[in-house]
Amino acid sequence: MACKECRKNAVWEFTNKTKLCRKCFADYFERKIFRTIRKYNLLPKTIILKKSNDINTKVLRYILEKKFPVKSGKENLSSKNLSQTAEEIFLNIMKGRFKFRINKTPLMLLSDREIGLYAQIKKIKGNKIKKDKKIKKLFKKFMKKNPDLEHNILNAYFQLN
Repeated sequence: MACKECRKNAVWEFTNKTKLCRKCFADYFERKIFRTIRKYNLLPKTIILKKSNDINTKVLRYILEKKFPVKSGKENLSSKNLSQTAEEIFLNIMKGRFKFRINKTPLMLLSDREIGLYAQIKKIKGNKIKKDKKIKKLFKKFMKKNPDLEHNILNAYFQLN
């Protein structure tokens, strides 16, 4: 398995079979966060992240601090990721709620697995986000047949709203 860019050993494979090495994956990950921030105009004048030991917040802080000053306090920029957002959408639909609003976040298009791999590459330690066990089990089963399930749920939400 070789990276499509530099032919080094790949650590990540997309569903379209494109492979990336550690460096190329980290570059892709950071670019995706900054693209999401630009696309949804998520950059406040002052970036404030909650003081937390969870992996999402630590990864987001690490990336944002490369270009911006980041303060701790009552957050104005959430660190909720794709997996959490898809779970939230799914739970709302299961409860019969079809009109609800999700907050757009810089990590909204990145899954738990991608964040975990980035954290491992950059040696960032933190706590994993706890999930609803029933939904986690259900998603795991569905994702064997459809690895893009979380993206599909988010895309369906945007089409409906």
